[in-house]
Amino acid sequence: MSDIATYNFAYLDEQTKRMIRRAILKGIAIPGYQVPFASREMPMPYG
Repeated sequence: MSDIATYNFAYLDEQTKRMIRRAILKGIAIPGYQVPFASREMPMPYG
């Protein structure tokens, strides 16, 4: 799934990218745990 999402990011505008990233993060993020790949591009509080 993450390969498909990364591939699609190139064709989407910033707002859509953020929406998709949030959905992915909510699906895999554990409270109190930061996902390394997300912290660079989208620094935001988790949990």
